[in-house]
Amino acid sequence: MATEWTPHDYQLRAVQQMVSKAGFGLFAEPGLGKTSTTLAAFSVLKDTGHARGLLVVAPLRPAYQVWPQEIAKWTDFNGLRVAILHGPKKAAALQSKADVYVINYEGLPWLMKQLAGMKVLPFDVLCLDESTKVKNTNTVRFKTAKHLRDRFSRVWCLTGTPAPNGIENLFGQIFMLDGGERLGRYVTHFRREYFTESPQRGGYSLWFPRKDTQARIQAKVADVTLSLSAEEYLSMPRVIENIIRVTLPAPSRSLYRDMENEFIAQLESGVVTAANAAVIGMKLRQMTGGAVYGANGVGEMHEAKLEALADLVEEQEGQPLIVAVAFTHEVARIRKYLGDAKIPYLGDGVSPAAVNTIVDDWNAGRIPVLLAHPTTVALGLNLQSGGCAVCWYSLTWNLEEFDQTNRRVWRQGQKKPVTFHYLIADDTIDGDVLDALRSKDRSQRTLMNALRGKSK
Repeated sequence: MATEWTPHDYQLRAVQQMVSKAGFGLFAEPGLGKTSTTLAAFSVLKDTGHARGLLVVAPLRPAYQVWPQEIAKWTDFNGLRVAILHGPKKAAALQSKADVYVINYEGLPWLMKQLAGMKVLPFDVLCLDESTKVKNTNTVRFKTAKHLRDRFSRVWCLTGTPAPNGIENLFGQIFMLDGGERLGRYVTHFRREYFTESPQRGGYSLWFPRKDTQARIQAKVADVTLSLSAEEYLSMPRVIENIIRVTLPAPSRSLYRDMENEFIAQLESGVVTAANAAVIGMKLRQMTGGAVYGANGVGEMHEAKLEALADLVEEQEGQPLIVAVAFTHEVARIRKYLGDAKIPYLGDGVSPAAVNTIVDDWNAGRIPVLLAHPTTVALGLNLQSGGCAVCWYSLTWNLEEFDQTNRRVWRQGQKKPVTFHYLIADDTIDGDVLDALRSKDRSQRTLMNALRGKSK
């Protein structure tokens, strides 16, 4: 049953900013109500005759689940008509008399073709949900959104992780807000202005921010962004981090060193090679987990992490646990080792209907172990009602996926302390990945704090 929307003070402040500015970025951590705040801002514009319709561009799962659910959840918004521009009936949905139109990022090229002949669009407010999807200016996604933004009177960017891999990630998002007014129209000029170039072999360059870069960029974008921290505005549960040390067996350790030092490892299943640093990094992460993709399929190496995971599951004594995996073969190996082929999995190949069933069962406490891939669970799923523990079987380099996955359980509504377990193979890339995630997180927190007007 729908309930009345009772906003926090910070939400009212965000609504005022979103209504009054042509472009605005709401950088709010999960659980702070970005979606309902956006619906409130749009409702104000619509009710006062300043907006016809809202186009929301979002990842597919939030497009189907979060936005329609939020509209139905609140009596203030459940009069809004929503149309999802995806699937075989998307053309008819575009022609419907809706107030909120929701499309996934991959659908933008199709939408551009449909809008080409329209003089007046059915929407004039653009919302880019999880706006880090347009942080890379070389992608078709960014280029399509860039052309689309000019046909809207207002553009809003929503994300909880605006700079997951460094402050350079802000350029594309801020461009969507102001068309290049603050950070420039071209990413090449932006880099030369704020970064130092380091040419590399192969004809490409790395760009490193100068000492004053973060402060200068923060000052440039502060008037069109609002940064909100869950710890600051909500009563958040305590977080416990638990590093579970895993020792690789001697033969596996030797193979790992061969791969690390010589870029080649001989497994029983065949020869595995790594042509470059990116590939070797992925292979090393697979090897710490106990198996690696090779020429002849998956090569089994060891069960050290599986043993550690089984011990953790036993210690949970039936208390629900999310296990984050990075590679598909880890799902099959974990199921086999734990002796349950029906352990649910949220990842590629799982239908939206099956996801809904799994999420409902999890939140009802009917699933003791849930396997999850970060790219699937990081956005749009509320899992805090089913458990309060996440185990990272294999870590991801992606800070956004890491942070957002953890915040599926560490968010408003969680009643218990939350524990994050990390299975870390001693003296391997696992430790490097965790250190990198923490370093990126510190950098992002510095940015978020500065945009809130705080010091470190």
